[in-house]
Amino acid sequence: MAHKILCVTDLDGTFVKNSVDVRPEDLQAYQRLMQYSDFAIATGRSVKEINYLVQRNHLQLKYAIGFNGAMIVEQGNLLFSQPLEQENVIDLLAYIQQEKLIFDALDGEERIGNFDHEDKRRLWNMPILCLDDPYDLVCERQIYKFNIRPEVSKTASYVQTLKEQFSHLEVYQSGGTRIEVTAKNVSKGSSLQSLKTHDQLVVTFGDSGNDISMFEKSDLSYCMAHAPKAVQEAATYVVDHFADAVKHLEKLLYQNSIKA
Repeated sequence: MAHKILCVTDLDGTFVKNSVDVRPEDLQAYQRLMQYSDFAIATGRSVKEINYLVQRNHLQLKYAIGFNGAMIVEQGNLLFSQPLEQENVIDLLAYIQQEKLIFDALDGEERIGNFDHEDKRRLWNMPILCLDDPYDLVCERQIYKFNIRPEVSKTASYVQTLKEQFSHLEVYQSGGTRIEVTAKNVSKGSSLQSLKTHDQLVVTFGDSGNDISMFEKSDLSYCMAHAPKAVQEAATYVVDHFADAVKHLEKLLYQNSIKA
């Protein structure tokens, strides 16, 4: 039986603050949440990586939303899948090659590109193929998301250019040196809109540009204090940690006598 509350969290920088381990305090907060709320994860990572985190931390998950909404799984059952069209993959690769950009492309099983991750602990059982010439191999795969990684001083400029030249795709800045590209109308927010029920209070937690759409579709939203100002302004509340958000939520629920 579904609870009257659905809590949906981002991973990196939010529930998994350092992109390696869930803090004990945040894991304890999750365990309290499970007493009165359904729990879901929405991330730019793959569902395979979500499952790795779930198994490692013994989590119970209602929904796994991967690739910023390009894939939705409910307790092992695929609800939605929207990879990039082949033509768009080819066009993006041509632009990336022209600009000599670092990138990796995600097909759900591997990350393929010319990017070699500096911290293997952040890969979460996801092989990364770093190749001198990855373009043909990427074209052979069904790609759900691109991570494009310009220099920090050029990220904002590339975000603007990509949005203009690839207006038929979704482009998000999700870090100082990372831009994420998915199919059109794919977002955490669109996923949330398709899943929420009319009688369910939806609470979201995030810290990045790809979380703004999720904040907009929720009843309450919590942004981590380290997030860019624009992301903070899109949320209902700003907190330091996931555990702080849960503590604040529990106070609100008590004050308003909302019974799950």
